Amino acid sequence: MAVPTEPTELLHYIPQHRVLICKKCKYAIQPSAIPRHLKEMHKIYRSHRQRYIDYTDQLDLAKPDHVVLPEANEGPIPFLPIIDGLACGASGCHHLCATGKRMKMHCNAEHPGVPVVDLKGNPVRMQTFFRGNQLRYFVVHQPQTNSHPEQHAAVENKEPTPVTSPTCDLQELAAEDVRLLEHFQTSLSRELAFDAIMTPCWDTAESGVLARYSFLKHGILSCSALHLAFLNPSKRQRYRLMAAHHQNIALPDFRSAVKQPTVDNCVSLLAFTQLLIVHCFGASQDEDGDDDDDLLLAHGHNDPFPDWLQVLRSTCHIFKPIEGYIRTLPIAMIMAEDDHQSKISAKSYCDPRLDKLFNLVNPDASKQASEPFEVHHSPLLSALTLLSSAFSRAHEAQARNNYSLCVALHVWPVRVPDAYLGLVKQRHPVALVLLAHYCILLLPLEGSWYMNGYSKRLITRISEQLGKQWRPWLQWPLEEVGL
Repeated sequence: MAVPTEPTELLHYIPQHRVLICKKCKYAIQPSAIPRHLKEMHKIYRSHRQRYIDYTDQLDLAKPDHVVLPEANEGPIPFLPIIDGLACGASGCHHLCATGKRMKMHCNAEHPGVPVVDLKGNPVRMQTFFRGNQLRYFVVHQPQTNSHPEQHAAVENKEPTPVTSPTCDLQELAAEDVRLLEHFQTSLSRELAFDAIMTPCWDTAESGVLARYSFLKHGILSCSALHLAFLNPSKRQRYRLMAAHHQNIALPDFRSAVKQPTVDNCVSLLAFTQLLIVHCFGASQDEDGDDDDDLLLAHGHNDPFPDWLQVLRSTCHIFKPIEGYIRTLPIAMIMAEDDHQSKISAKSYCDPRLDKLFNLVNPDASKQASEPFEVHHSPLLSALTLLSSAFSRAHEAQARNNYSLCVALHVWPVRVPDAYLGLVKQRHPVALVLLAHYCILLLPLEGSWYMNGYSKRLITRISEQLGKQWRPWLQWPLEEVGL
């Protein structure tokens, strides 16, 4: 039997009840028994087991006698079998059992003076987290339509939160917001899901966690409004105002939540980060507006860069408390790839058309020989070295048909030194030239509605900022966008 590649393929965490369910065995595992269960029940030996242990160590798991059972008549817990059972008919007694024989034994022991006719067990549907001497049944309500655990767990690999119905969220929304959410669910989410790295985030966003995380709900509504603005030019201004309204509500809640990431909210935080990126690029399509901040051209030295860039650049620090769990998520592949690729010498992969930029950044070759430490660590040279590597990595990703906006952002903007970003804020000419060349890497992504025309707009603004004397250094980017 093949060992599951991800812990969440075998294990399902439910934070409300602090239990970890084995999907194959159909019951919860006691915290102290996890290593033994993996070894004896699933033949996952030491070489593969550590990944599972790292995952479970990040979870808040309760001992069986401390687990809080679901309230009566809640929906079924995913992956647990539903049992036909009996509830004791005695007033005030909440005993549950699986057979009439056991109910009779209970009544004889606990209610000896009560007539048998009054103790007839009431049929119920029930589940239990644990087996053996830790067995405790609880009553569940099964919907009229047949329900299977697999249907309830469409996002089990993405968000450790039980799935709730999106209709519950719809009831709490205004009519206009309902239309925005429906547009996201039926149209926009499908387009975003074309990116395999983003897919887990969008699946989570659609699952009903919106009721728990206001920032995610308003982030979705904001992006949906921007998409409708793109699709309906006659109503463009109206939808853009709606997008700004929801984004202004979402951002304060997000900034507060991201300060305390948990296993429970981390995927929603990552999902909202992706929405921030979409919003940033989508909002920049207003050619008559002033979106310099979103275009990486902050107004002043003390002005912050866009939230999405700050979050992406500080991901490792933000999610440090739960890094073991983060490593089990699909998006961790990006972070691992960054760590691996950062060890590769970028200059050896340099595109020939970037060669002249090294002369621009460091025109005095003798200085490089006499002061190697200072030159190597200069922000402009570091940014250019990373840009050279970014071109190579983008080419490789395109060859694998795995190039996406998420990849494009991680290969350069997320990795450049803070000092380089400071030079961009100050409108340093060479820093802007490098930024213009980076725009070339975004051109293959302009098939997405929120990227449409982005590279041309940013290169145009940079060209206007620098003036004619710098135009020769912008020849390649200008040619790529047809200017």
